[in-house]
Amino acid sequence: MRPGIPFLRFLHDPMLLGLAFDGATWRGMEAVTAGALAQPMPPAHAEVFREVTGRELPTDPVQELWIIAGRRAGKSRIAAALACYLATCRTWPTSPGEVPTVLILAADREQAQVALRYVRGVLQASPMLAQEVASEARERITLRSGLEIQVATSDYRAVRGRSLVAAVCDEIAFWQPSPESANPDSEVLAAIRPALATFPGSLLVCVSSPYAQRGAMFQTFRRYYGQPDPRVLVARAPTRLLNPTIPEALIADELARDPDAARAEWLAEFRSDVASFLDAELVDGATRTEPRELPPRTVSTDGGPMTYFAGLDVSGGRSDAAACAVTHREGLTVIVDACRRWPAPHDPAAVAREAASFLGSYGLRHTVADHYGAELSRALYSEADLALVSAEVTRSEAYLHLLPLLTTARIELPPDPRLRLELLSLERRTARGGRDSVDHRPGSHDDLANAVALAAWAASRSLAAQDGETLAIESPAWAGFGLPFADEQLGGSPWSFR
Repeated sequence: MRPGIPFLRFLHDPMLLGLAFDGATWRGMEAVTAGALAQPMPPAHAEVFREVTGRELPTDPVQELWIIAGRRAGKSRIAAALACYLATCRTWPTSPGEVPTVLILAADREQAQVALRYVRGVLQASPMLAQEVASEARERITLRSGLEIQVATSDYRAVRGRSLVAAVCDEIAFWQPSPESANPDSEVLAAIRPALATFPGSLLVCVSSPYAQRGAMFQTFRRYYGQPDPRVLVARAPTRLLNPTIPEALIADELARDPDAARAEWLAEFRSDVASFLDAELVDGATRTEPRELPPRTVSTDGGPMTYFAGLDVSGGRSDAAACAVTHREGLTVIVDACRRWPAPHDPAAVAREAASFLGSYGLRHTVADHYGAELSRALYSEADLALVSAEVTRSEAYLHLLPLLTTARIELPPDPRLRLELLSLERRTARGGRDSVDHRPGSHDDLANAVALAAWAASRSLAAQDGETLAIESPAWAGFGLPFADEQLGGSPWSFR
């Protein structure tokens, strides 16, 4: 491939990407990418560039390009095309043993594979580019020049050690927190920028639909959008400005159904109704150093009988994990003794038996559970000799109950990285009527966090009133949870350790 070819010609030449990027619908994305490279463009493109960036064309190539666009705007495809352009149409002098790399990062492996399919599609769509491919593997494409195009998850540790000519951060607004950090996007970017410093002319490309008013994308937008910074270019555009083939009626319907979500998804506006529910300092402050699981006991710290409580997040086994947790009280403090998680895919009947065995080690034959597949779940767990009682609270209510336990230091969490990850992924949403709800952010899971919240709620709920040693139970639905009352139908006895 001859170096120095302009990016717009790269897109439109029939021997290159002309068959994949034909038509006027790509004008907006073409303008943004060519502008980031400081390459000439037609007047119509320059007009679109000013509209979506709020600034004049750069006189020199920028070091970072941030594209904030609505769904189906073509941002992942244009990022793949730009990655292939930098990989094939430029020369990158290297030292002996050094491998120049284009790295594409995504929130998880599945999304990373989607990004790599776009790259493969771009290369295969061109008779000339297809000849540049020397070999392919699951997570990398090696070109005849020796350059590699790799995909990876958004883990700052995976970035180090590479010599990058370009890095593409796909859907960065939706990257999840890692067990080590509450803000992984900033740590990943901190690892990427030195890796790009090896090659003059390298480029960081971050593309995403917007989400909450937090994180690296929102901070970069607030600082650089419309500013004539020579290093950073930020573009923001609604879907139809970049892809007018999307029906306007579809977007109107979505705006009528859920205005806050639709304005982010289609109009590229950051959401003001979404905020992080818990911060790392609060979660870490409530977490004991060790052990990860406390062993079962028959006697409490005050010498009385030990009473355990359990929470269960049930799964059908296909896409969501199953999880359960065990808690007890020490005075007014809820102690999370242990929690377990069974990733998907799994056999729900086998998980029911394992969960029953796990809870049985703490003397528990009953657990509060969410409402997922209630009848089927009860049957499966009944066969495993574990009875399910449906929670009297929703998932959101259980989390809202968990918050004051954390803020008043009345709960102790186990040092479980997955639990920490899921708790930090929770978001509070405020509806137009002012009502708050809590759930996991898009693309993440909260199975373990839900089980812990249910178990914590069960433990603190049983303490409806406390006057010295006097406990009052609000609802007979909790019979059989090891609570201090008898239930002959369930074969229980006061203060039993079952």
